[in-house]
Amino acid sequence: MKNSSKKKKLKPLIKKIVPVKKKAEYEVSLAIAGGGCKALYGMAIGYKLRKWGVQLKEISGVSAGAAMALGILSETEDESIEYFTELTKRNNSNFQVMSLFQGKSPFPHENIYRRLIRHGMNLEKVRKSKVKIYIGTVQAIPKKSGINHYWDIAKLVTETTRAYLLDENDKERGIPCNRVSKIMERWNMQSIIYTNKDLKSPEIVESIILNSSSIPPVVSFQNNSKVYFLDGGLTNNLLLEKFSKKSKKIGIYYEDTTIFGKDRALLESTFLIKPSRKLPISSFDYTDPVAVKECYEMGKEDVEKLKPEILKFCRKD
Repeated sequence: MKNSSKKKKLKPLIKKIVPVKKKAEYEVSLAIAGGGCKALYGMAIGYKLRKWGVQLKEISGVSAGAAMALGILSETEDESIEYFTELTKRNNSNFQVMSLFQGKSPFPHENIYRRLIRHGMNLEKVRKSKVKIYIGTVQAIPKKSGINHYWDIAKLVTETTRAYLLDENDKERGIPCNRVSKIMERWNMQSIIYTNKDLKSPEIVESIILNSSSIPPVVSFQNNSKVYFLDGGLTNNLLLEKFSKKSKKIGIYYEDTTIFGKDRALLESTFLIKPSRKLPISSFDYTDPVAVKECYEMGKEDVEKLKPEILKFCRKD
């Protein structure tokens, strides 16, 4: 008698191998101060941290520091430097007289800066990073029409610039000062912080960075349909205060005036990094490609010397 029961075919068990994502051993919140070309130094440090495997939980930037921060999240640091180097090779002057006769700004900085931002920005990668972002600017005055309003703008820029320079001079000598804060109170200005939710498109991101970098006449008085903006460094050039209290923080700055007057406990709990020697470039020199690269490489060199200390500081508890 034949056995009518059919033998069940045994299906081979295929185990799907799912790669296990290695958890970061180091993490930190990174703040990059503004300072024009000097901020290239800060981007170099961010690049090194990323290459070492340090996970960024939060990042903040003011003025050019904001552009560098988003460049780090876009992972375009080296190619941005190469691009900026090429742009500065083609620019032979920081003040172009012929532009005046053409009804244009004699300062080439804003056009070059915009091109650098567009080249180095990868908004999709920024969003995928899930890093909390903070960009500081100053909301100046409501946008209106009429001759009187333009007179107000000119007066505001003049008064603010003078107050800022006098405050910086006092800070260098260790003297408390409040001229800028008084100007802000008089003109009803206020500090504004942009976060991830504001980064809706590459065009908006570009506007946000320019708002944070507005230093007339080098970078024009930025505005939208409602208000004007000024450089965020007027009130706080190193946004450490926005980070979560428990986070380990690294702050990159270039002059001691940047941290003058900040909360002492905050500074003592932050790993502060400043250039080991004078940077080879000034804030608004867009004519020296050699100095651009030297500034960037100096950031890499300085932070490499601090690598053991930094990794020990950033190690997860």
